[in-house]
Formats: sequence, C-alpha cells, structure tokens
Amino acid sequence: MDCKTATKVYLAGNPLSKIQELFPETWVFLEAQAIAFVAHKPDEFDTAVKTKTGSLGFDFRLTHRDDLDRLTQDLSELLGDVTSRLLLEKHFSEVVGQTLHFNTICCSSPWLMRCFA
Repeated sequence: MDCKTATKVYLAGNPLSKIQELFPETWVFLEAQAIAFVAHKPDEFDTAVKTKTGSLGFDFRLTHRDDLDRLTQDLSELLGDVTSRLLLEKHFSEVVGQTLHFNTICCSSPWLMRCFA
C-alpha cells in the first residue's frame, strides 16, 4: 500500500471502515470469496488446480484474476500490506465463523485463500 493511502487508512480512526470506503469493490470481492470458501462453492480455476494437485491436507480456494485488472491491483495492495491483510483476515474470519488466511501469488496475480483447521 502506498504511503498516502496507508496514512488515510491508519490515521482515520477505524482502519477497516476506511479500507471499505477506499476499496469498496475489493471489500465486496473478499467477502464473496470468504463466503464461497466456507460454502465450498466451486470455481473453475480452483477445480482445475485441485484436480492436478490432489489433496494437500488443508482447505484452500484459488481464484485467478487478470494482473492488469484494477481489482487485482487493489487486492495486491491490501494483501501485500501485512497490517491490512491481518485486519481483513480477522474481520472476514469473524464474518464466516472460520479462520481464514488471504495470500496472493505473483504469477499473474491470482490470489489464494487458505483456511487452516
């Protein structure tokens, strides 16, 4: 996250409210992915990866995004900043009632969401 945005987020009082305000599309996307993960909702890319890897001993969900897409760039900004990532993980874990971990993978910026039981 760039310094100007980080200043807005962390000096605003409630960082999560500010993240939701500054990144509304990203917020909605993360919420939808968290809910889909817990519900084991299929995703074409996720299914293809799991078919190739087989069971890895933990649940995960992969969603591929175009690395030029604005949403993908915002995901990278928010999840690349350790503080915002931890805040988002804590928030969405509480929303779905299960511990979630968000990550990005650098290759064309698909992102990975894993949950550890």
